[in-house]
Amino acid sequence: MAGTSSEDQQRNDKPYVIMALQGGGALGAFQAGAYQALREKGYEPDWVSGISIGAINASIIAGNPQPTRLSRLLNFWDIVAGNLDWWEYFPNYSEKLTNLWKVWLSAVGGVPGFFQPNIVPPWFALRNSPEASSLYNVAKLKKTLQSLIDFDFLNDQKSPLRLRLSLGVTQVFGGLQETFENFDGGTDRITDHRITTDHIMASGALAPWFPGVVINGRLFWDGGITSNSSFKHIVPSLGDLTTSENKRVVVFVIDLWGAFNREPKTFDEVSWTIKQIQYSSGIEQDIDHGKHFLDRERLEQTMSGEGTEKWKSLIDIVRVSYRSDPNEIPVGDALFSRTEIERRIQDGYAATSYLFEQDPYPWLLPRHYEGVRKHLL
Repeated sequence: MAGTSSEDQQRNDKPYVIMALQGGGALGAFQAGAYQALREKGYEPDWVSGISIGAINASIIAGNPQPTRLSRLLNFWDIVAGNLDWWEYFPNYSEKLTNLWKVWLSAVGGVPGFFQPNIVPPWFALRNSPEASSLYNVAKLKKTLQSLIDFDFLNDQKSPLRLRLSLGVTQVFGGLQETFENFDGGTDRITDHRITTDHIMASGALAPWFPGVVINGRLFWDGGITSNSSFKHIVPSLGDLTTSENKRVVVFVIDLWGAFNREPKTFDEVSWTIKQIQYSSGIEQDIDHGKHFLDRERLEQTMSGEGTEKWKSLIDIVRVSYRSDPNEIPVGDALFSRTEIERRIQDGYAATSYLFEQDPYPWLLPRHYEGVRKHLL
């Protein structure tokens, strides 16, 4: 069949694939579905970048050999889906009220394999103790990460099968954005080249809910505090990537907050849209900035006569956005409910699969020049 041969040809032309994963709590299940769709289409990522929950997803993907990545990722979301499914047996007269009740249960009892409330509230804890600076402890998350990630594989500098991993963090003193990587790219902005559970948990240390993480004498918080866009952490290296990869580069930005798909008309919708605007961290502007930055770099080097070989690669930026459910509640990112997590995984799978229903794929469309372009979905 002609359609099948066309799809096979496109699959064989797999580009260098990058996944950029935002922070967004329980919304991160959407990213798991997106990864599943890319995997099934033969588009395994070569580089994953993440912040907060995106850092956890990215680390599980990069921290396992290809055959076990998806099962380990889905296993994480099965663990944190928790024990709230018993509530599904009760009549659901108002889905929003039911979801608020589930969030309250998680806030009081914690989330399995992730976090639990400190026994002593921070206001009554001893000064300088871990309990004094946060509401929850994440000892369970550390055990979960250790059970799901092969850190020897993740940090094997000599393995050709290793994926590049970038994690966005905030250095508390100075409020600086920094990047942890398992790749020695020779850049000053990258402070570590061996990833441990501490590096992953630092990227998700959302104060004041979770405690900060001290690494090499420096205190780190969630990367989303300064910017929730993991795209920023790959832009400085994209230009260098074109030197080593003589093929297309496609960056899939899995956006958990940026889809403003309807006018907010209720209090809940207004509250949710405010959160979308806050946590999207201007990702559209980041993408535009990255595009112009790379195009300008290409133009400058071409004009100087140095860009002929460097810019053989073509860069496409594809943004796939989570679209909130009509019954979304203002604290939906804290809703670790099995029903919602399964729905979000399915939504991420469907939204990303839609890309591959195009013929040709958007990033294979002809272009007028060798440079950077973006696609928004």
